[in-house]
Amino acid sequence: MKAVVCSSGKLEVTDVPNPRPGPGQVLLDVSRCGICGSDLHARVHSDQLAGMFATVGYDKLPRHDDTVVFGHEFSGQVVEYGRDTHRRWKTGTPVVAMPMCRNGRDVQIVGSSTQVPGAYSEQIVVQESMTFAVPNGLPPAHAALTEPMAVAWHAVRHAKILIDPTSAATVP
Repeated sequence: MKAVVCSSGKLEVTDVPNPRPGPGQVLLDVSRCGICGSDLHARVHSDQLAGMFATVGYDKLPRHDDTVVFGHEFSGQVVEYGRDTHRRWKTGTPVVAMPMCRNGRDVQIVGSSTQVPGAYSEQIVVQESMTFAVPNGLPPAHAALTEPMAVAWHAVRHAKILIDPTSAATVP
């Protein structure tokens, strides 16, 4: 299948092996994928990011010379299930997923690991338990914004910004 691969800070479209869903996983045809600022930053500063994440215990981020398929803000359609799944949706159902995959006790971030390619590709594997059906015919491009909007909404809620009618905004 075709994918946008990053290695040594360079992006190129190339052929990569087709992904196969493992236990508890679902294979998706990618409908849309956003370009996240963290992907752009990782393309140029991957060694610094990987080093920083390693200090807090996550050592899976790719290094400068590694090959990675970015893309963790996506929507897609169900194609196939791996074993040990509930098969919650019919083939073709539009879904989004939290960008995390499990292999036994090991959890990796989709699109931020050499082992779990992201959605700058034709297909992607996601964890069934972290996957959600897209409601009410929401367009795939809007559905792909689910993850970044959830992060932004969470940040705004925790910032506790109060609206003052006499000014733009105040922070307590």
